Amino acid sequence: MSHHPYSIELHDSRLSTIRRESAELILLLSPAYIHRDGKGWRQMAELAIAGGMGDFNASELPAHISDGTLKTVKGPYQNLLMLPLRDGGPVVLEVELESGAIIRVQGHAVEVRLFGEPEFIEDVA
Repeated sequence: MSHHPYSIELHDSRLSTIRRESAELILLLSPAYIHRDGKGWRQMAELAIAGGMGDFNASELPAHISDGTLKTVKGPYQNLLMLPLRDGGPVVLEVELESGAIIRVQGHAVEVRLFGEPEFIEDVA
């Protein structure tokens, strides 16, 4: 994959787990749906919220995301998280699951970490 701008589309991603690691709340997208170079890819991703606290029911997971918004000091990201993403300041992540359940997490910084190899899914251009 090239190094052009790319993004995670929350709508086509699957939220598998939410766990606490030290001072971070980690939301695992397994997989995340990634738009890059006019193509759709599937890849594992973590949204790490530093100082994260949230309102969610872990028994709702795993689940597909139907919509989401991330608010940071740089502005809101509606459904698309431009990558690479590492942002400080107050952050609020709100995702709606296909069941209608809402997951809301807030903290003082956010970082998206990709891991594993991306898998090609489709042409989207």
